[in-house]
Amino acid sequence: MRRGSTLVEALVACLVLGLGVLAWLRLPALTARELADARARQDAAHAVAALAAALHAQHDYGADPVARGLHRALLPAPRHPGFDCLDADCTPAQMADEDLRLWSELAAARLPGARAQLDCRPPPARAPAPPWPGGCMLRLRLAPAASRDATLLQWRLQP
Repeated sequence: MRRGSTLVEALVACLVLGLGVLAWLRLPALTARELADARARQDAAHAVAALAAALHAQHDYGADPVARGLHRALLPAPRHPGFDCLDADCTPAQMADEDLRLWSELAAARLPGARAQLDCRPPPARAPAPPWPGGCMLRLRLAPAASRDATLLQWRLQP
């Protein structure tokens, strides 16, 4: 038996134990970051479901976003358009714009710092005509504070 081998073994064991403790101490911070990321994605999914319902309703009351070729930034929330559909009669397009503005305000409150772009396009002319032609693409970029990086999420919406 060589002298000092138990001392070396004890030092190696302390080093391994120290690394394990350091990794264990990092776990709460890592968990909190992952939970914040999951919460932001869940909030984004709920916001997109609400937007899909609004686009579907717009189609039903004569302001089809695909037929209008709607293309606009939804987040950050746009300025108020200057008309108020609660106090006056509005056209279907004005009501649709008001729906989108209200959605933008609610989504901005749930997803601070996020950016969103809605792009609705009709299908190519030679495509067969489904009940609701075309579709919308929503691109939503979460703020880096909610996620490790600025996560880009995309949804295809059929109004």
